[in-house]
Amino acid sequence: MIKIKQLTSTSIEEIHEAFSRAFADYVEPFDLTKDQLQYMIERRGCDFNLSVGAFHEDKLVGLTLNGMGEWNGKRTAYDTGTGVVKEFRKQGIATKMFVESLPILKEHGISQYLLEVICENTSAFELYKKAGFKVVRNFDYFIAEKGNLKFGNKSISDEFSIREIEKPNWNLFKTFWEFNPSWQNSIDSINRKFEFFKTLGVFKKDELVGYGIIEKHTGDIPQFAIRKEYRRMKIGTVLLKELSAYGENKIIKFVNTESTYEPLKKFAENIEFPVGLGQYEMTLDL
Repeated sequence: MIKIKQLTSTSIEEIHEAFSRAFADYVEPFDLTKDQLQYMIERRGCDFNLSVGAFHEDKLVGLTLNGMGEWNGKRTAYDTGTGVVKEFRKQGIATKMFVESLPILKEHGISQYLLEVICENTSAFELYKKAGFKVVRNFDYFIAEKGNLKFGNKSISDEFSIREIEKPNWNLFKTFWEFNPSWQNSIDSINRKFEFFKTLGVFKKDELVGYGIIEKHTGDIPQFAIRKEYRRMKIGTVLLKELSAYGENKIIKFVNTESTYEPLKKFAENIEFPVGLGQYEMTLDL
């Protein structure tokens, strides 16, 4: 007998065990320690009061971890991770967790549900479509070992300098954007764990003309932008090289970049930054 319950009183140890088992054979497997999982879901705004689990004889065998925040002017829930342990799949558990979570989300004034699903995960994608989710955007995912990127010996003119930015001016940063970051790359997500990021700016004298942000321990670059009139001047290549030096492992990633955004795709191609598995961003009005 499967029971669906809120995860309010469930320990992070139980959640980590179930999460690890559920995602062990995922399209892109997660291999996270308990502390790494806790960090990830906290950065994405997870709230156990909004999250539900499937229990079999008091053991957690499925879970939906939901976060909450403002998204495009709406109070929104974000699925930070939904999974079911392998031996309990094909029993409709994911659907049951989704249905049971809806009244909880509505009680908290949430009017929109947001998630991402890997394009190759066709079973999950079909499940979400059946539940009424619609594709909003297609995302690309670039991943490489730092040593394989073709930075060359490029340098920038002496009129430019690259300096650390300790207190980001987010309103200024937004003027550089040509697409809005995904939930996990958003300002709120970065601010939740800001001490784990490094922000570098490219300045022409005292004018900011580009910036990039790296999550030091993962190599994830959630935001990277050069003002349009300063592109094709080697600034992006040099900035990425400087950013990558702060990465604490050998991997660098651009996650959830809009697949229709050609300038970034061309930039990635030029430095041999290969594209990985893409994702769909999907929403459901509640």
